Amino acid sequence: MSKQSVVVIGAGVIGLTVANQLQEDGKYAVTIVAEHVPDSLPAGTRESSGWASPWAGAHWRAWSANWDHWLQDMELQTYHSMNEIADRVPESGIKKAQGLDYFEALPDGETPWYVSKVNDVRELPTSELPMGIIYGLEYSTVLINVPQYLAYLKNKFTGMGGIIEQRALDHIEEALLFDATSRNEPNGKTPIVVNCAALGNRMLGGVCDASMRPVRGQTLIVNAPDAKHTLTRIGSQFGYVIPRGDGTVVLGGSAEAGSWDEEEDMKTTQQILQRTQALEPSLLPSSMLELDESERVRALRANIVSVGVGFRPMREGGVRLETQEYVDSVSSKPFTVVHCYGHAGYGYQSSLGYARKVHQMIESV
Repeated sequence: MSKQSVVVIGAGVIGLTVANQLQEDGKYAVTIVAEHVPDSLPAGTRESSGWASPWAGAHWRAWSANWDHWLQDMELQTYHSMNEIADRVPESGIKKAQGLDYFEALPDGETPWYVSKVNDVRELPTSELPMGIIYGLEYSTVLINVPQYLAYLKNKFTGMGGIIEQRALDHIEEALLFDATSRNEPNGKTPIVVNCAALGNRMLGGVCDASMRPVRGQTLIVNAPDAKHTLTRIGSQFGYVIPRGDGTVVLGGSAEAGSWDEEEDMKTTQQILQRTQALEPSLLPSSMLELDESERVRALRANIVSVGVGFRPMREGGVRLETQEYVDSVSSKPFTVVHCYGHAGYGYQSSLGYARKVHQMIESV
């Protein structure tokens, strides 16, 4: 029996995860078509800033609000799956670690929903809270070495026979040109298209989603081999520290809605250095802890490997997850598109949950 052809647009973490889920099923012949394709590059190598995935932190920390049960489910599925990957596939770039979340205030005055869902939870006593923090949570989470994980997803996909075509599309129907099965079976089934083009959907013909907005994020990668766990401060002094497991650490961050500025903002760099060295003393050797703040910031700056700028694909109204019927203007044949884009800053920590949902939707097409 011939396989159903599926063309996935986009090779960020959502596109790659969806493509792997479908290819692994065995019933689908999957092709990824993307303008940007991840490569295994050393720290400090600049990739295109036209997409978000290479610039993410990344770690698992729940983004969803206490009332958002849908996103909670997507994130929790991903949490459990990534813990399993960390155990089974050390080369994936996913590693278990302790996470610390510091809250300047609790949304709606309630503790975070995931306090009862994640592993090894400990609510911090007041004596362990930094200044300006009213609530702290320690728990077992996962760190994601982004370049390594994207390379792992790419190599896993191609190792299962998946095809990647590096090409920019002007219109969504151009995805039909990359139908894997029609090359050998011209009269085969019409392919299903999965749209994971993120910010590309602003200009992609047939979609042109005006609700897509960039949220600029700037991060620093520093050498800090003593930092072992991830910390996030949630509030007006937002900042995070995310070890990659290779001696380098991602420091962040910023969130500037609507900005397309690809260049480093020196003020943002200084702010990140100030906040993160106060958040995590182990970013510097213990011998430097007696230095004053300006000297610690200067010492941390000297350890910068690279500065990254990326654009989170935020969509007003949230993720678009739905099927839509199109008609090919060339052949006049109908084809189905499953849209899955607009994950803003929570693509990694919800990716496996969304991939399973897309799989279920395709099964019912």
